[in-house]
Amino acid sequence: MSVKIDITGHLEVKKQLQLLQLPAAKRRRLLGQVGRKVRTYSRKRLRDQRDLNGQPWQARKKGKRKMLRGLSKKMRSKATPEKAVIDFKDSVTAGIAYKHQHGVTEHWNAQKAEKVYGQPDYDAPATRAQAKALRKEGYKIRRVNGRGWKQTSLKWVTENLSVGQAGVILRSMRKAPEKPSWVIPLPDRSFLGVTQKEVEELATTIIDQTLERS
Repeated sequence: MSVKIDITGHLEVKKQLQLLQLPAAKRRRLLGQVGRKVRTYSRKRLRDQRDLNGQPWQARKKGKRKMLRGLSKKMRSKATPEKAVIDFKDSVTAGIAYKHQHGVTEHWNAQKAEKVYGQPDYDAPATRAQAKALRKEGYKIRRVNGRGWKQTSLKWVTENLSVGQAGVILRSMRKAPEKPSWVIPLPDRSFLGVTQKEVEELATTIIDQTLERS
């Protein structure tokens, strides 16, 4: 994913002509400054977890960790005499950025999940997430004396059940057959680009200063 930044259309005609008259090397340096500034704006939105309109992103369904934390370091800016470009160092990161920038719905199946995350170790101890899910579903075990039932602790589940066993029990309690495929909707979480206010700031600082020195 890349974003091409063109701010010349926001300048007065006189300034547009002055900009076009600059040597190619100077235009490239100027647009390099523009690109780095846009990258700074975009990184700040990532830190603040806000979109291009200044609104907070839709929060995670689970947990409170910040989203898209690894994108900032892989964001880069490039420039030619005609344009500034913001993109990412690898196609995987670019794909993640695109999906969140535009809110792309993802279609998954078991084969895709295994390719991305690897095959689960079904013999490994059940996870805390599985233990919490079992408690939520009301999973119980017999008391030691055999009289009645009691709710399990998270520790008991992780020490006595495997990933595979916990998964089978959960599906049985939820009466949910294994899904051959499923859909994960992603809300748009825009961060890459410039707002009108930022364009005006760029036009009245970097470009004006460059033209004044020319």
